[in-house]
Amino acid sequence: STTPKPLAGSFEADVILVKFNRRWESWGEFQGWLGLEQQGRGMELHLMTTYHGLPEFERQLRYVCSRGGTGGVKPYTKRHPEWHRKIPNKRTGCECVLLVKQYPGVTTVLGNYRDEHNHPLGNANLPFIQIPKETREYIAGLLRLK
Repeated sequence: STTPKPLAGSFEADVILVKFNRRWESWGEFQGWLGLEQQGRGMELHLMTTYHGLPEFERQLRYVCSRGGTGGVKPYTKRHPEWHRKIPNKRTGCECVLLVKQYPGVTTVLGNYRDEHNHPLGNANLPFIQIPKETREYIAGLLRLK
């Protein structure tokens, strides 16, 4: 008897084809890793799209570097294009992308992380990332004490 091939896009097929270079044992473990990755490297990954694909997979999420942008070009015309900004435009077209896939009945989360940035990370990137909500609330609390 021959064993049937796993469905394309299913957990078994993705593991056999080695499509993903990251693996987390749970969604919570992935979220912890994502927070540490962003904090430790001084960059942000924004959720761009979510695909649902039952029965093969529950959902597939695509995160992109915040410097790459998650939307189209804004139809804005500068009134004074000769004026120069102290901080340059945030968008550099960065191609860093993280694909994460969850499967029904499986707690393991698979991911494919292309960690190639076209801009500096760490302290040089801090002017371009958002201050986390917890940090903003902490600062506001300190200001109220004065």
